[in-house]
Amino acid sequence: MDIHPQTGPQTLFSFASAHPPVDPPTHFSTGSDAQLGGLTTAELALVPSQPLAEPAASSEPQYSHMAFYGYMSTAVPPEHAGKIRTGFAGFRNVSRSTLFGQDTWDLDLATHLKVTVGYRGWEGWRNRWVVNIGVDDRPRTDIFQHRLELAPSALSGPSKTPLDPLSPPLPTFTTLHLPLSSFVLIKKGVVSPQPVSMTLSQIRTVGFALLGRDRDDNAAAPGEPPAGKGVEGITLGGWGKGGVSEAEDDPELRQMLEEDRLLGPDASAGSSMTNPPKPRSNSGYHRASAATASAPVGDEAQDGVREGYYELSIKSVEAVKWDPELDEPEQ
Repeated sequence: MDIHPQTGPQTLFSFASAHPPVDPPTHFSTGSDAQLGGLTTAELALVPSQPLAEPAASSEPQYSHMAFYGYMSTAVPPEHAGKIRTGFAGFRNVSRSTLFGQDTWDLDLATHLKVTVGYRGWEGWRNRWVVNIGVDDRPRTDIFQHRLELAPSALSGPSKTPLDPLSPPLPTFTTLHLPLSSFVLIKKGVVSPQPVSMTLSQIRTVGFALLGRDRDDNAAAPGEPPAGKGVEGITLGGWGKGGVSEAEDDPELRQMLEEDRLLGPDASAGSSMTNPPKPRSNSGYHRASAATASAPVGDEAQDGVREGYYELSIKSVEAVKWDPELDEPEQ
């Protein structure tokens, strides 16, 4: 990943061989509610441009995009009933420390985040994606968030059956321009009541998340956290490879987990969310473990459980200077 400031379009991530270098999945951290005891899976894979075949010994693999895929379920296993809140999955780049602090991108000259993206999977998940940005000059519990409006396609429909991300057909890709000025601060899980500008010169992480549950869906009942159960994956925006040890090293993160009852004040492990924040009816932005309400899609279980396959396909993420009135939209 190129992290140095530049005057033209700046590529943050590239997953297509047509625009090298290609960022490998090892540059990213994934997470889901499975790390708390839920059932959602989350994987990353580079997808070949052509159907899989025996490559020549000297040929380099050619990639079309990277797929973030899995099977999301909002079901809560009986042993965790009343103790966890399910329905989330996400990934972001792994932030790296140096002798001079965190590696960051300087996007001061950019106006928009340009994302070339497609979707395959259950239609019920298509309109529940967000982009999360972490900034170096704010606590790690704070993120800036923007909705990701994915267009309908023939590959998003009522079927919940898992697909093979490495097999055709390839998704239809569109290019979205997200105004960097429109990202909203989520402070310790709550939308900031006052507009806060994002410090574009200190972008630490960029990630994507699927939020499968509405705030008021089956709110967890009070319950004691199970002894010896580690809370893993609760990092920036709710996902990552950190765990309880990260919370112990970061007082602000630990405070957020305690507020959510994911960690009790005296606990070193456990998970429970007894009092989730109330939704904001006038906002499209929300806590990383919840999503705004949307029209129900058919084939939903009577008990309110939603589940199905998701596959977010990304070719590239760039920071660009773009004027919607002067520059023609890209398809």
